[in-house]
Amino acid sequence: MNTAIFKKPINFDPLLLIRLVGLLLIITGLTTGCNPSDKKAVTESATLLPKAKQIENFNLIHHAQGQSSGKFNKESIMDNWSMFFFGYTRCPDICPTALYMMSTMMRQIEDNPTAVKQIPQIIFVSVDPQQDKPEALQEFVSFFHPAIIGTTGEQSVVDKLVREVGAIYQRVYYLNENVVVFENQDSIPEQLKNAYLIDHSAAIYLFNPDGDLHAIFPMPHEPEVMIRDLAAIQQAWH
Repeated sequence: MNTAIFKKPINFDPLLLIRLVGLLLIITGLTTGCNPSDKKAVTESATLLPKAKQIENFNLIHHAQGQSSGKFNKESIMDNWSMFFFGYTRCPDICPTALYMMSTMMRQIEDNPTAVKQIPQIIFVSVDPQQDKPEALQEFVSFFHPAIIGTTGEQSVVDKLVREVGAIYQRVYYLNENVVVFENQDSIPEQLKNAYLIDHSAAIYLFNPDGDLHAIFPMPHEPEVMIRDLAAIQQAWH
């Protein structure tokens, strides 16, 4: 059985389709949850969910100082506003840009703490645990801002969280100038095992202090706009 799909190069950005589909999934599919997102919040860019979505507990890991496998789970985000971004360290463009924008946002908040009610946590979740080990992952995100938390975990755990928030990613391989997507990972030729890039969603996912998915920040990620939206959302919550 043929387990690889060959595609001719195309003239549009594949990430654009992924972002649009991911946003549609969020808006139309997340209809179950607990407390409604406060509709009084007026935002410039962020999309509030009709109802905050409860996320099941997750068991990720991160490289904490003095240990190589610190736990990071739902308890780690309780009582905090947390902004999640899903990507990988070898990403050539989207991830560095998003991390730069989020780190700029954090520095602007640090310069003016009263701009928001609570400084958010920034969590970068690698969808590529095969190559992104915790220590190297934390070193990567700390380059942008020391407060950013780099996490990953078993592939099945990461994938479950990705699905729950409505994010999307896909590994793509390049062979003889063709984009190749393998439906069966076991069929990937040995020489291509680590020769892939990952197309992935570019949205930032905001969790409220109850640990529920509350809002989505689509691209472009403009620090000043994100700060104003975050302040409005925090002010309106409860």
